[in-house]
Amino acid sequence: MTTATHTAKKWTCDHCGVSVSRMGGEKVELPDTWDNSSEGTYCLICRRERAAQAALEAAPEDSPLEMRAKLRRAALIEFEVSRRPDHGDGAIAKACRSSVSAVAAARQRLKLPAPTNS
Repeated sequence: MTTATHTAKKWTCDHCGVSVSRMGGEKVELPDTWDNSSEGTYCLICRRERAAQAALEAAPEDSPLEMRAKLRRAALIEFEVSRRPDHGDGAIAKACRSSVSAVAAARQRLKLPAPTNS
């Protein structure tokens, strides 16, 4: 996610088209969960989807359905752990509809320490 504060009258996700604006037309900051980069502007849901899609595109074409589902799930968990490394494994597991042990395993794969407040 970019660190500079950006404001605009309206932010629109380049993938799904959802938008964020104020009724009065005042400028609004890019939502914390969104990303604005050279690739485009994406809401959190689409950012998650893009992470999952990237994992599937990297998989061999003949991968069985079960393997593709595991890759997708792992990519979503890794995305969330990378996005919010200071959040506890339980909170991330809940957001991903996954298990705490799967989040802990993703943290190990990414070589990220467990949060101090978990």
